[in-house]
Amino acid sequence: MRAVFGRMMVLGLASMAAACVPKPAPEPEPVPTPQPVTRPSPTPPPAPVRDWADRALTPGDWTYVADAAGARAAFGGQAESAPFVMRCDRAGRRILLLRQGAASGGTMSVQTSYGVRTLPLQGDRSGYAAASLAATDPLLDQIAFSRGRFSIDVPGQAQLMLPAWPETARVVEDCRA
Repeated sequence: MRAVFGRMMVLGLASMAAACVPKPAPEPEPVPTPQPVTRPSPTPPPAPVRDWADRALTPGDWTYVADAAGARAAFGGQAESAPFVMRCDRAGRRILLLRQGAASGGTMSVQTSYGVRTLPLQGDRSGYAAASLAATDPLLDQIAFSRGRFSIDVPGQAQLMLPAWPETARVVEDCRA
């Protein structure tokens, strides 16, 4: 009996010891890998509309020439290749605003700090179309006294942002004299 009691004691102690040992922690369940979420790329905000007077000037300089036929101011090159020319027709007391590469029958918009005016274009000479103004037209004074710049827009052509330098005023003054 003693032997039976001893075995029971050993089994009891073993059971108690087993109860003191913690059960092994269950293996963690695998965490699912998150799938990347496809989001549409954000649309950039529209570029701020810059005021025409804040746009960069077209590179180039004005040149002024006066002769028997009248005065002319050319921007960005010689009178034969300049993108824009103001020419006085002294005999007709008119000023021609000439845009290289423009089509006859189109329009030219002239914007100054005073406003915008659209003028019809007629063929003048090879490679140019002209808007014709009387030498006394107030638009000519607005070009001369615009706050530092004026723009010339012809559909299908690059916009010209031109400095309002004295050469333009000299052409007007010479044509009015």
